[in-house]
Amino acid sequence: MQACAFVTTHADIPALVKSQFERVYKAASIACYFCDCESEALSWLATLNYFLETD
Repeated sequence: MQACAFVTTHADIPALVKSQFERVYKAASIACYFCDCESEALSWLATLNYFLETD
């Protein structure tokens, strides 16, 4: 895994979700991004030039 984008709109406490995952991904040296919608998440991932696999 090289990067992960999180859509936190439906989380009960978005700030808590962000702080917990941000700490884990930072420790693992994996880029992460938090946003409000899937299209924004996919756009950010696309800027990293990583291959995106979709279902």
